Amino acid sequence: MKITWLASYPRSGNTYLRTILFNCFGIKTASIYPNDLGGNKILENFVGHIEHNQNKTITFQKNSIPIIKTHKLNQDENRSIYIIRDGRAASVSLWNFYGKKIPIKDIILGNHPFGTWKDHLISWNPLKRPNTLLIKYEDILCNFEYVLNSIETFLEIKVLSKKLPSRDTVALFDGRWVRSKTDWKEKISVEELNLFNKINYPVLKEFGYE
Repeated sequence: MKITWLASYPRSGNTYLRTILFNCFGIKTASIYPNDLGGNKILENFVGHIEHNQNKTITFQKNSIPIIKTHKLNQDENRSIYIIRDGRAASVSLWNFYGKKIPIKDIILGNHPFGTWKDHLISWNPLKRPNTLLIKYEDILCNFEYVLNSIETFLEIKVLSKKLPSRDTVALFDGRWVRSKTDWKEKISVEELNLFNKINYPVLKEFGYE
């Protein structure tokens, strides 16, 4: 059974899209990371999360589409949905996720397990990678009908519900995984922004985040 990757740089809407896949398409998804949602059973049920078995395997329902979340760099040619979010917003959100215990400069420089935003995008290359659907996080918020239609066509499945789960509702279950809306511009200094742009600007421009 070939899996479909649900890939993204951290803090780019991966868990939120998993919630949409479950609530709008009835698809339960898993993660390469055990205990991915911190053991929060209410959140797991709302997201449609499949937890690892005791032997570290994942059991999908019969005849279901096996979709697995990952933040790793691209490692194979399996079908993939890649979620992209403005790297400045993702970096600030990741900094918050780490409890601001490391400088945001280190997030920007990739001095953490997930590397730089640019390197992640270059690795997956979602604009040119075969059998890959690119979804912008911003489209989930502002162009939801388009996102649903794209998923429907890509996975060859039917939409069961067009009701968008509120991001703030998901955040209430556990704000570490899906945060309520914040403005990255209020959290990053001019010096940090200049550093981010120096490293990432060509990729920002390529994906329309100038």
